[in-house]
Amino acid sequence: MLFSLFCLSCARQRRAQSPAHPQNLLLVTIDTVRADHLGVYGDAAAETPQLDRLAKEGVRFENAMSAVPLTLPSHATILSGLAPPHHGLRNNAAGRFPTDRETLATRLSTAGRATGAFVGSFVLDHRFGLARGFDVYDDEIERDPAATDSGNLEAERPASAVVDRAVAWLEKNADPRSGRPFFAWVHLYDAHAPYTPPEPYRSRHAENLYDGEIAFVDAQVGRLLEFLERRKLSESTLVAVAADHGEGLGDHGESTHGVLLYEPTLRVPLILRAPGLLPAGKVTRAPVSLTDVAPTVLGLLKIPSPASPASGADGRDLSAALTGGTEPPEADLYAETEYPRIFGWSGLYALRHGKLKYIAAPGAELYDLSRDPGEASNLLEHRARRPDLDVRLARLQENARVPEAAGGRSDETVAKLASLGYIGGAPSAQTPEGKVLKDPKDMVRLFHEFELAHWALLEGRADNAAKTLESLVAADPDNPVFRSQLAKTYRKKGDFSRAIAAYRKAVAAAPEDPEARYNLAVTLQEAGHGAEAFEALTEAIREDPSRPEAHNALGIALAQTGRLSEALAEFDKAAAFDPRDARAQNNRGNVLRQMQRPDEAEQAYRRAIELAPRYADAWNGLGTLQVMRGRPSEALASFQRALELDPHDHEARLNMGIAFETMGNRPAALAAYQDFIREAGQDPGFATQRVVARQLIARLSGAHQAPAEPEGR
Repeated sequence: MLFSLFCLSCARQRRAQSPAHPQNLLLVTIDTVRADHLGVYGDAAAETPQLDRLAKEGVRFENAMSAVPLTLPSHATILSGLAPPHHGLRNNAAGRFPTDRETLATRLSTAGRATGAFVGSFVLDHRFGLARGFDVYDDEIERDPAATDSGNLEAERPASAVVDRAVAWLEKNADPRSGRPFFAWVHLYDAHAPYTPPEPYRSRHAENLYDGEIAFVDAQVGRLLEFLERRKLSESTLVAVAADHGEGLGDHGESTHGVLLYEPTLRVPLILRAPGLLPAGKVTRAPVSLTDVAPTVLGLLKIPSPASPASGADGRDLSAALTGGTEPPEADLYAETEYPRIFGWSGLYALRHGKLKYIAAPGAELYDLSRDPGEASNLLEHRARRPDLDVRLARLQENARVPEAAGGRSDETVAKLASLGYIGGAPSAQTPEGKVLKDPKDMVRLFHEFELAHWALLEGRADNAAKTLESLVAADPDNPVFRSQLAKTYRKKGDFSRAIAAYRKAVAAAPEDPEARYNLAVTLQEAGHGAEAFEALTEAIREDPSRPEAHNALGIALAQTGRLSEALAEFDKAAAFDPRDARAQNNRGNVLRQMQRPDEAEQAYRRAIELAPRYADAWNGLGTLQVMRGRPSEALASFQRALELDPHDHEARLNMGIAFETMGNRPAALAAYQDFIREAGQDPGFATQRVVARQLIARLSGAHQAPAEPEGR
């Protein structure tokens, strides 16, 4: 009898330690990591001990395939199990995830899980629709409105910061005593270009900074695994790690990703660990897709997966095969990239079944990956298309949907994507009937040169960028991206006449494209063509009424002509379309101050500072208002903060002098005015203010003549 009770106790203990299925889910997506750069996938030089250990404790998929080599569409697929044609997100920043489709977050939230997401890049900002179902969607990357036209724009945050936020949330929500399981999604963006790993990974991988980024990401994954171990949650947590896509690194001529559909950008690491449920050290060799992740995870958690509304392109529940120790059955796996269409080239569409991979392109390709993993020998003679494979591809693309609108594109959206190396959005028009689009593999050399010009422009080397872009426009004159980037380069150089001419050609080539019309309008505004800019802005808003920056620009034009009430209405619209737009709030503050509505103006300035604490213009505006309200000592602190943030904010220097003079501190005021004249130098934008400053100096010093204009620095 005692023996029987002892055996019963042992059985209960085993059941407690090895639950029938895990309760919690930790999903880690590592951006831009190709499988063959992890140790467990064969790279002996890789510094990936945490991911290697995870694979040895769980199931590793040898041939996992991304459905699209772009961040937003691929993550929409990972979270939903839907192929890109069926969730509608085909490019970055080109719409939002549909509200009538389920995701892991919506399913697990309904099932009672605490849900939290922590993302490392603006590409996955909540505006693109993936936040639905999450209790917390932490995409807080500080916005700096003053940097929207520079390469210093904050559009990502390091993996360490993302994991800090995730662990803090898990500390509160991963308590087994609460009886509420959790789902945490952690997205780590660092391996994306440009490659800038922190120390000591930079030094250890000085010859290959991409591997240094992966090593840093691996260490941060280790912090998440350590949390599970410390809180004794490893046994009850399903851990899933997947890359959204890989990286070209020069293979097939592609340095980064998005243009081609070869294995370097499609083959990704995929690892699942669930102690007591999944076998440790198992390697699944059958090809699988990232569309399979969501339904398989739900299957392992014993939560019903929504029925697929589309076709066989969508994900399969592989949980039975995994727990049974068998290989998943072979299936048609789909991948695509429509990113080349933004450049006026053909999209690419791939079908993989077993060892064979077909790429539908103007010059079609077929590879036997078992014999030719480098995709060097095209099995199709003369690149003739395979009608049978085209039919199967078309079947997988059935029921494709148009993406839901994500709201108007803003300067910030465009600039943040640019700072990450992306051209966002969708093609501006359908392909004219009968026109044969260029094959991306034939244009990849031009794309590489474009990337070099793009980074040169972000780094301030506009002359170099212009030279390269001029040659690219000559080589591919119908390319709308090359032409618009050249116009942008002229604009940054201050060559407004050439920029305006280039933007006019862009508008003529695509009159329905609000982006081209908006760029023309703001360039006209910067060039001083007020009336024409006003007309172009009005037309741009008519074409795209939800674009915040168009309303901002129109509001500025109205304010400059004294139409303050109309200007305020435009700034209000900009703020309504994007409640996190600090520039709209700053502009509201400026107009409200001029309208003698100081309480509302102060609220607007403080809201701008809350949204963007490093926004020097907002601090300067607040200080100006504080002087106006008789609070010069507070104003000095605001002006000082503006100068700390932007040492070239000469207006704040001048305003400091006015604040000192208001306080009766004549020596400090005199010094501030002199400092303004010295620092502003010969900047033509401050000519009027320099005249005023010299008059103020003359009055304070008692001199009859103002100091001579200093030589330019």
